[in-house]
Amino acid sequence: MGPRHSRLAASLAAAWEAEVVSARRLTGFAERAADPSVRARLLVLAAFCRAHASRILARLAALGRGPLPVPPEDVGGEGQGLADSLRREASLARAAAVRYEEMAEAARGQADLSSAWVCELNRSEEEDLVLELNRLVQVGVEEVGRVEEGRGA
Repeated sequence: MGPRHSRLAASLAAAWEAEVVSARRLTGFAERAADPSVRARLLVLAAFCRAHASRILARLAALGRGPLPVPPEDVGGEGQGLADSLRREASLARAAAVRYEEMAEAARGQADLSSAWVCELNRSEEEDLVLELNRLVQVGVEEVGRVEEGRGA
């Protein structure tokens, strides 16, 4: 495996870790949500992040890479209100979409079309994640945040 391919594998490994951490954060946010529909939606979004991580892990295995380091258990986000946490997560997802686009381009440059496809699919879903998180903040979580504050959370 050449240095360029090694860089792609390192980028994929970093993306895998980011997806695992994002899934943990979204699951934690769901546990804090008072509204069952918000909780359910956040759990679905966490499942999408786990699917992204799974696709990346499969590509890394195909490239002969692994094992990967275990991400930290403490993923943060507990000290903020739910709406602020979701805004931050949306910002992280937006940055991830840009990174996936760059990784897809690098993979195409190395004729690794399978990795490029995984990166493009994950990029598209990250863009959807941004929209969904922003929608939750705008229409649902603001009221949930007020409920949280009333409970002393």
